[in-house]
Amino acid sequence: MSNGKTNGAPSAGDRARDTGKADHKRRLMVTQILKSPVLNPAGDEVGRVEDLIVKLGEGGGAYPPVTGLKVRIGGNDVYVSLSNIEKLAPGEVRLSSPTLNTGAFQRRPGEVLLSADVLGRHLMDVARGRIVQAHDLVLGQTGDGWALLGVDRSPRAMLRRLIPRRARPDLRRHAILDWKDVQPFVAHVPTAKLLMPLQRLRRLHPAQIADLVEGSSHEEGEEIIQAVESDAELTADVFEELDTEHQLEFLKSRSNEDAAKVLGRMAPDDAADLLAELDHDRLTPVLSMMPAPQQNKLRKLLQYHPTTAGGMMNPDYISVVRGTSAADALERVRTDDKAPHQLLSTVFVTEADGKFVGSLAVVDLLRSDAATKVEDEPGIVDLRASAGADLADVSMMMADYNLTALAVTDTASILVGAISVDDVLEALVPENWRNRVEASSGV
Repeated sequence: MSNGKTNGAPSAGDRARDTGKADHKRRLMVTQILKSPVLNPAGDEVGRVEDLIVKLGEGGGAYPPVTGLKVRIGGNDVYVSLSNIEKLAPGEVRLSSPTLNTGAFQRRPGEVLLSADVLGRHLMDVARGRIVQAHDLVLGQTGDGWALLGVDRSPRAMLRRLIPRRARPDLRRHAILDWKDVQPFVAHVPTAKLLMPLQRLRRLHPAQIADLVEGSSHEEGEEIIQAVESDAELTADVFEELDTEHQLEFLKSRSNEDAAKVLGRMAPDDAADLLAELDHDRLTPVLSMMPAPQQNKLRKLLQYHPTTAGGMMNPDYISVVRGTSAADALERVRTDDKAPHQLLSTVFVTEADGKFVGSLAVVDLLRSDAATKVEDEPGIVDLRASAGADLADVSMMMADYNLTALAVTDTASILVGAISVDDVLEALVPENWRNRVEASSGV
């Protein structure tokens, strides 16, 4: 289900940000240690490194310490504590003691194997809202020993894993993503008993969270969706940003009741578009489980084809009747809690019976005398689209008059909704252009 976002080369901006965070005296790449010989104090080989062991903390913010190695000795995997290691260097691990506990290796609660659990897997860059792939991992010396400092996500790092150790290029100039900016998926490291951190995800824009979901496998995407589900508003915002394929994919695994809760909190125009894509046998049950006000809005929107003005419009907007003062109209904007922020820049004026009079930019109201009636404002625009108008008509009207929102009326000139410029842009942008944006941004 990946959309190809994870394998782009790092941009110059990424390199500038990435390289400035993990500034330690000495560092090693995990691939430099794997399969290295483990030598006793006399220099004799006793085994080979199979993996490195760290313990991840909750919610990031610290560099996970390396606690030991998983070493293959005589056909058995044994644990070697970091305290028993005198030297850790590229292609060589030297023990500080001639004797080892050769009992079978058993993973303990909270332990993460860097090669088995992290290397080559997807990770979330929660600082930039993207999926990255751990082509290599960076270890560094801190005051307490060795720790996991970061991730090399560059394609060159992937090639290094395939090149013999002696032929590998110099690592000092490679872009490193700081581990503090990284969040692994819980399913990849089940023994760590971590929870997907909602607080870290809340720092991202819903569109960034949606990008994370779309760039992940289905199982990884489910982890992200489940993490945000405790915040109903955030869940709805994320669903609005997902493409239709992923919206349907995640609703398919949810009950009708849960689907109704998500759809009930989405913007009506987005919810109507998604409802129209549901299987027919689910549409009516899901719709019937929504609150009555939301049901009524959605039933009206579903009457229109999605490519018409009626199908694109939002029934939540700010309107005032003729005779309202500029001051009262601004107060209406200030106190409104239903209209999406994209429509807060415009106030629509109607007659008492709902017939459309015109629209006003909020900036014009701010510049006018507080007592001026809205219909007397010089900036009022009598421009509307019929509910059956197509995308071309809508976009031309908004472009010609530089509108951020356009009124939609029925055959009796009654105001029934409004279209925001972002809805038009979304409909106009070809799907393959989105891939161009993702590629050029290096995500």
